[in-house]
Amino acid sequence: MNESKSNQIFPYFGPQAGEPVKGRKWLRRLVVVVFLGAATWALYVWSNRREPQGPTEIFRGISYGCILLETTDEGSGLLHWVRIDLTAPGIELYVTALDPSALAEGWQYRLRRTERVVESEHLAVAINGTMFTSNSVWLRMSGDLAKSVETVVADHMVSHLWEHTYLLWFDDGLTPYLKPSKPPTTADLALAKFGIGGQGVGLQDGRVWPGSSRAPDSRTAVAIDQRRKVLFLAVGEYISPRLLLEKLAGLGAKEGMLLDGGGSSSMVIGEDAHGIRPGALHGGRRPVATHFGVRARPVNARE
Repeated sequence: MNESKSNQIFPYFGPQAGEPVKGRKWLRRLVVVVFLGAATWALYVWSNRREPQGPTEIFRGISYGCILLETTDEGSGLLHWVRIDLTAPGIELYVTALDPSALAEGWQYRLRRTERVVESEHLAVAINGTMFTSNSVWLRMSGDLAKSVETVVADHMVSHLWEHTYLLWFDDGLTPYLKPSKPPTTADLALAKFGIGGQGVGLQDGRVWPGSSRAPDSRTAVAIDQRRKVLFLAVGEYISPRLLLEKLAGLGAKEGMLLDGGGSSSMVIGEDAHGIRPGALHGGRRPVATHFGVRARPVNARE
């Protein structure tokens, strides 16, 4: 076999070929980076894995619990929930405020991870908020410009009004409101000090809407008992909207709705928590546009 035929059968990509070698090196490096990233994330998730836990007062006025779901077609894994007594001393709400630098560029917010928000805002607990869009090119990164899909209210500042928003809002006395109508009225927005928009009120008067989806995924939900001035936050690892709202109803919630879910779902507990290790309970790796959280006093804090 002569050399020309040999090269046709077994082409030689030597230094003179240039591009194939560089392409293969780039591909190998990409595979290594992806593998190391996946391994690091798997180790992080494993090291932060939580166990079922009965109701525990982790801050003044805030109780946490963790339920291991029975595996069914509507879900499996852990459901984390928090119950907040809005009348407890020291309770303050937090909703992401509009970012001036983002507004200057025609956007509203900059993406942030829930853990960073809990740290910088000194929160007792926080979850991800509304659905959003961003100017991210490939992967969503912290600092990317973003806009909320649903309406958000932070310290009486309304982000915008979207006609399909169902709004959980709170007046100056932290009385909660969640009406089964959209969009929020002008009168409601005038009274709202804080508010977070959602995708439909699936829990009304303690009963789950029969048409609620039974498709499981990572989910985030908020709920209230207006009469008792109680707020509920919940994140499920793999759960249907119907089952999540049913679990919240079992905890005493009367009205409730889902926020953004999937890869955006997250719940993080702040420092000084009692009876639980601080940090991410679920999610938090993907930065999001808005967050909803609570400040509270430590359990052993003096009046």
